[in-house]
Amino acid sequence: MDLQNRIPCVAALMAGMLVSTAAGAVDLTPADVARPELVLRWQNGGIVQVGSVIACLSDPPIVQPRTTAYAGYTLVPPNFTPAVGEVFYTHLVLGHPGNPCTGSAVGLELILPPGVITAASVQNPVFCFVRLPPISTRPFPLAINFENEPDYGCPQTFTAGIEGLRVAPPRGTAGGAWLMHQGFVVELLVPLRASLPQPGNTQIRWRVNPDIGVVGYPSVPIMVNNEVIFRSALEDNQLTLDICTMTPIAAGC
Repeated sequence: MDLQNRIPCVAALMAGMLVSTAAGAVDLTPADVARPELVLRWQNGGIVQVGSVIACLSDPPIVQPRTTAYAGYTLVPPNFTPAVGEVFYTHLVLGHPGNPCTGSAVGLELILPPGVITAASVQNPVFCFVRLPPISTRPFPLAINFENEPDYGCPQTFTAGIEGLRVAPPRGTAGGAWLMHQGFVVELLVPLRASLPQPGNTQIRWRVNPDIGVVGYPSVPIMVNNEVIFRSALEDNQLTLDICTMTPIAAGC
């Protein structure tokens, strides 16, 4: 699958919190207009707040959400759920609106229902991106690919974790955690395949652990049908990044 991130999905960063919003496609090329069915859309679950912090050096103390997150999976336009045997993607969009001075080392796991497995391959890899906030030497947000970062990388295989599969930066130096600070928004995309139909009573869940003893579970109910219908080749499908819908648009999107 090709990753195209110039067509928005359904996210915005408002008042320091992740908020889902509906958005239409913009800046379409002639090829997009001719083949809009190739642009996959995200079916997202609700936003979950995971942890809280006292804002760094605040007096009187200001309590902030430490992290917020939501999970989703891809649908084939106009509104087709994936079928048994097809590769589809789940994603986690994880924001860090809180400012605990030292930041957070966030542990992540992916918890899948029975009959659903990861399906990472050369053709359908895991993708890992982050939206960085402006800083004094760069007065605009910046989107970067973790795969190119020496202290992160992007995992293509997964080991067993506490409750699911550990999704850890392979080159990380923080014990397999994702280092985040205020204003970071991480988006991870993992390919999946189902061997059994999923009628909507099961969930894809992500385990988010931003601090000792602090755990939350952004999730989305999953539907996988047992019907094989005509599809375009999977490698022609286009994925989008929710972090590239947030305003102001980050450089690198």
